[in-house]
Amino acid sequence: MDICELLRSLPLLKNYGKDVDLWIYDFEEVMDLWDIQNPKRLFVFMKECVDYALKEVLKSIEENGENKTYPSIQIIKEEIEKYLGITQNDKIWELKEMKIKTNESIPIFNINYIRKYKNIDEEMRKLITVEDYINSIKPRIYPCLRVLEQECENIEEAIKIAEKASRIEEKLKFKIDFNNYKQNYKNDYINEYNNNINKKNNKIMCFRCYELGHKAFNCKYSFKELSIMEEKGIIEKNKRIKEKGIFTSNENKNFDYSNKNFERINTNSIFVNSNKNNNVNENSNYNIIRNAVGLKKKDFGMENNTKKKINNN
Repeated sequence: MDICELLRSLPLLKNYGKDVDLWIYDFEEVMDLWDIQNPKRLFVFMKECVDYALKEVLKSIEENGENKTYPSIQIIKEEIEKYLGITQNDKIWELKEMKIKTNESIPIFNINYIRKYKNIDEEMRKLITVEDYINSIKPRIYPCLRVLEQECENIEEAIKIAEKASRIEEKLKFKIDFNNYKQNYKNDYINEYNNNINKKNNKIMCFRCYELGHKAFNCKYSFKELSIMEEKGIIEKNKRIKEKGIFTSNENKNFDYSNKNFERINTNSIFVNSNKNNNVNENSNYNIIRNAVGLKKKDFGMENNTKKKINNN
């Protein structure tokens, strides 16, 4: 026997939190693998799995024994739970809050569930109902429905029906995960909500440029661009389209706005093409833009500033 390898394989209690029952279950498995059945040796190796404070507690149990008789695993378990402050209420609430994992099979889940269920006193087990078990396997829809359909009276019967339903799932490859179903439903709801918003935006008209898809306070055109559009007659054209009733008549709902957008691109290209003309200097470019826009500086209180700029040039 390699004692170093045995010590490395021992489960440490600090890694299990307050789940003392699972720690003892794993400890007994390790002892069975190494064929250790002597109570003295079991007690010695169990002390290696706990911290210093619990070692002192276990030593006090050993000293109180008559004729150096070593305590059983059940007594050690009770003393550790007492030291950690684990009560029956804690065990009940831990079992009620136990949930099956996404990729966990129901038979494996039931093993852990039964282990924790038997760890509770018989009088307190009455507080655990079939509804608590159904809530634990709720992500698995088909076994949950089968348990509800049979109207089970106790936990043992509900566990048998759930395992039978899980075997049917595996044979038919019919597995429904409630978490994935819930996520898919959420994604569908978000997509539908976004589509409704887009439909509403298509019916919104800006009262500055008279285009669809935005409101006046979110208008994407500057004052210069709006003045150019007004001079070219684009805004008047948009107004006429609105007066025809494109929102009310079914014939004009699918009206093609490509020409209007093309005119908008042409109006924006005034600023670009004027810079590309090599035969025109900066002063002429400024005058072209000024004449195209109209620049009603009196409305903005900037008439004097523009005159100064022109005189300086």
